[in-house]
Amino acid sequence: MHVETGEAGTGQVLLMGVEQFPTTTDPRDEPAAGRTDWPRLSFVPDLLSRLGLAYKRVGYDVLSVAEPDRRAVTLHSDDAVTSGTTRIVHTMSHGATAADLHRSPAAAGQEHIHMVPTCGTLGTGTDVSQWVRTAHQQREPTLFVVDLCRAGRAARLSELTRVPDGELNAWVIAATSPDLPAYDGRFSEAVADVLERIADHGLDTSPSIRFVRWDRVTRAIQSSLNALGSRQVIHTTRVDVSQELPELPFFPNPRWRPDVRLERLNDVTPPVRAFVADLDAEHFMSRVGDHFVGRQSQLEWLAAWLDDDRAGGLRVVTGAPGSGKSALLGALVCSGHLTVIDAAPDIRAYLSAQNPEGVCSPNPFLAAVHSRGRDIDSILASIALQWKLPIEPERQWTVADLISETSALPAVPALVFDALDEAEDPDGLMRSLLMPLARAVRADGRSSVRLLVGTRRWRAGPLLTLADRDSGLLDLDDVPVQEIRSDLRNHVLRRLSSLPQYGAPEQRPIRTALAETVAATLTDEADRMHEWGPFLVARVFGHVLAGEPAPGSVDAAVARGRTVPRSLPGVLELDIGNRPDSADLRAVLAAVAFAKGDGFPIEAVAAVAPEFAPEPAAAPGSGLRGATGRRLLQHVRGLLDAGSFYLRTGVETDGSVLYRLFHQGLSDYLQDRPYPLDSEAA
Repeated sequence: MHVETGEAGTGQVLLMGVEQFPTTTDPRDEPAAGRTDWPRLSFVPDLLSRLGLAYKRVGYDVLSVAEPDRRAVTLHSDDAVTSGTTRIVHTMSHGATAADLHRSPAAAGQEHIHMVPTCGTLGTGTDVSQWVRTAHQQREPTLFVVDLCRAGRAARLSELTRVPDGELNAWVIAATSPDLPAYDGRFSEAVADVLERIADHGLDTSPSIRFVRWDRVTRAIQSSLNALGSRQVIHTTRVDVSQELPELPFFPNPRWRPDVRLERLNDVTPPVRAFVADLDAEHFMSRVGDHFVGRQSQLEWLAAWLDDDRAGGLRVVTGAPGSGKSALLGALVCSGHLTVIDAAPDIRAYLSAQNPEGVCSPNPFLAAVHSRGRDIDSILASIALQWKLPIEPERQWTVADLISETSALPAVPALVFDALDEAEDPDGLMRSLLMPLARAVRADGRSSVRLLVGTRRWRAGPLLTLADRDSGLLDLDDVPVQEIRSDLRNHVLRRLSSLPQYGAPEQRPIRTALAETVAATLTDEADRMHEWGPFLVARVFGHVLAGEPAPGSVDAAVARGRTVPRSLPGVLELDIGNRPDSADLRAVLAAVAFAKGDGFPIEAVAAVAPEFAPEPAAAPGSGLRGATGRRLLQHVRGLLDAGSFYLRTGVETDGSVLYRLFHQGLSDYLQDRPYPLDSEAA
């Protein structure tokens, strides 16, 4: 018996394993009554050692007990279950049931499974099912990892299946079903593999989540079992899939960043949270960086309209990809939506300090929907929830119901609806939802809804025409060139001021000259701005400048500013082409470009990206085309980190990170040109 100390103070793991069992002296003799001749489990010592190190790496102190007899099993299991500090009990041995003890099922019960000690003698203290029952009565949750034949009996105890997930304090991951054997320690080998991956990267769990979630871990264990060639199917504590799982403190996420504001933002519903992501909220929350800047006159016009519940009808914001539609709408949502204000008050404070006239008032009747990848049913449900309309179980909202219910609200509600062109069915949404909302009128003559829509011009003609008729159309490409140029100058200047190489006092004329030249170059041909919005191009070019030394003189700064590409493809290829692993990085970004909704998990990126990569490198097993399995995932993980500037992340229901590109214009380009530009496929 020995104890290994972990690093994170997570608690203790009791790890018990048995290799040797008593045998009869003569193989022709029957075992004594109540005993079975148990074969040796030669894999146990090596697995005990590997598991001990793996549990230690995820932060546990490990009490490892080899070859326990009945008394040792009883004492250690009782201490672990009642101690309050032992979080996990992991057992490896033979599993004994009524049949093994020459007893009928009626006499011994169907739900009992014993861990066979090295002495081969069983008793009440060796009954794993009883350990689980006892653990449920304790104040803190305990996990049982059971590598025994027929271990599933401990996972499906009838009296515990009726306990709500949030009140359950005994959880089980079992090697196999209630009636099948486990083979050669494959289950514990799979558990060790998953623990090692948790220690390395938290199974790619979001940094906002403290513990790797139950479903993420159990699926990974089954996947690892399959990869080992085992046909075992694990059995676990049953959960209510219709409810959100409680946070279970068994597997600490090494990527966790304790940030209360980030956790609150992740609790914001996805249709609203997307506005925060598009505005680059992490910059607002943690440091001065590439913030929203400019568009002040447009912000003031729209903020005043949102605050006036006597004004109604429709406002539409349109413009070229990258002209700043989503950033403009995001600034309004983040300054006026109560849920976002509560989660990240820093954003409103920043916007208000920049221009108090450009922020709308906090509004309990302001709803926001980012329609990327969403259908009408999910959109209607989200709007009803945000407006706090009467919710009935299983109610299927219709547009007519939504309009009818808004008439009972004490004020005219507002809806900010972005990315119409990125919805599942833009035409259907426009005709069946947005046009009726824009035309709906209350009994007192006021509009039923104040509707603000962000969309590209294509496929939204009727909506743009309706807005233009009532002087409610804002085309960001029709803003005077001098105003765009001034906003661009401030945008680039703010970015340069945050970079160390431009921060010294003597760098002021250099960064000013560079910002002015970039702004002038991007606006000197007005027609070209209608193809690619200059703000998006300037943003990516700022990222390019961040990776190189500052020019040595004002003249050099002017010369560098004149080299800014005029299009998003041009500046993207310029940036990526200067990176190590540029071809593989481009392939990963191209794969992410095809993500829908909130994004792709890393497994999907790794499955798609090799298609867009160049031919295998000379070194076998390297690169997107050469690597496989965990090595491929690790390579993709590094490329996602390298390309993080171009990415936005979300959180899947199992806690894993979802990746998408930060702008639809990038997605459109890379979907159209996913292969390397010099390849035959391109």
